[in-house]
Amino acid sequence: MITFFGTSHHSAQFLEQALQNGLKVDLVVSSPPKPVGKKQILTENPTVTIAKKEKIPFILTLSDLKNIIPSPSISLKVDKSLSSSQQEKNSATPLRSGQNDVGLILDFNKIIPNDIIKLFPKGIINIHFSKLPQYRGPAPVQYTILNGEKQAWITYYLIDENLDTGKIITQTNLPLNLTETTETLYQKLITKAASEIPQIIDNYLYDRYHTCQQTGKATYTQKLTTENCQINWERPPEQIERLIRAASPEPGAWTFVEISPKSAKTPIKKRLKILKAHLENGKLILDLVQLEGKNPVTWKQFQEGYPNFKIEEYNK
Repeated sequence: MITFFGTSHHSAQFLEQALQNGLKVDLVVSSPPKPVGKKQILTENPTVTIAKKEKIPFILTLSDLKNIIPSPSISLKVDKSLSSSQQEKNSATPLRSGQNDVGLILDFNKIIPNDIIKLFPKGIINIHFSKLPQYRGPAPVQYTILNGEKQAWITYYLIDENLDTGKIITQTNLPLNLTETTETLYQKLITKAASEIPQIIDNYLYDRYHTCQQTGKATYTQKLTTENCQINWERPPEQIERLIRAASPEPGAWTFVEISPKSAKTPIKKRLKILKAHLENGKLILDLVQLEGKNPVTWKQFQEGYPNFKIEEYNK
C-alpha cells in the first residue's frame, strides 16, 4: 500500500504524472478546501482534484490516518456512484495494511509527527529537490538557481522527526541550461521524479538500496519573499539575473522607479517588477517588466511610455 502526501499544485502535477508512469497509489493525504482570490472562493486542493479524477481514496487530515492504517482486515472501497461529498464522508474507512506499507511525499508543507511516521512499516519517502544535506528547507529550487548551480538534484530519503535529516535512499541529477526559472525548473524536476519513482519504490521495497546517513556540511534555505527580492544594482549582473529567475513567477524581483506621468504634477515612486532579463556580453539586458498596478510590457515599451523614468538606488 502506497500513501501519497501532497498539498500543492506541484504535488498534483507529480501525482498525475507518476500515475501515468505506472505508480499505484492507494490513498492520498491532502488538506481541506481554502478560500482563494479576492472573492475568497472556497477552493479544493489540486491534489484532491487529481485523487477524485483517478478514483483514489483521500483524507484531508493527518489524524484520520490513525483510523485507517492500523486495521489490516478491512479494505477501503470507493463507490463510483457516490457524490464527491459522500466519498469524503466515507474516506476514513480503514484500508488494508501490510508490512510493505510506505508513504510518499512531495510538497506536503506540514510537519508529519513521529506517531504518524510509525504507522508505515517501510517509512515515509520524501522527494526533496536538492543533494541533501545541501539546501535543506522549503526553497531548494530557488537556491539552486540563486547560486548558479550547473545541475539540479533530487534526493529520495526517509523522513524522521527533524527537517530533511533522514536516511538517503538514492539521489539523481539533471543538467541545467542556466536559463531556468523556479517554475520551469520545478516542472523539469517533477517530470524526472515522476518517471523515476515507480522503479525507486520497487527497488526500495525489495531491499535493492542500502540507505545511508547524510554526510557533508548542511546548508539551509528560506523562501524568497517580496521583502528580500528587491534588486541591489551594485551586485554583479549575473547575480541579479539569477535573482530574477529564482523569483519567477513569485514573488518577483523588483526595484523602485520614479516616473512622471502626464497626469501627475510631481514624480511618483512605484515598484517595478523585472519579470525577465538576460545577460549579453556580461551586461544585464531587461526584457519584460511590470509596473505596479499595470500589465506586463516589454522593456522597450516601458521606456517609451515613461521616457523620464529613474531607477532608485537600492536602500535597506
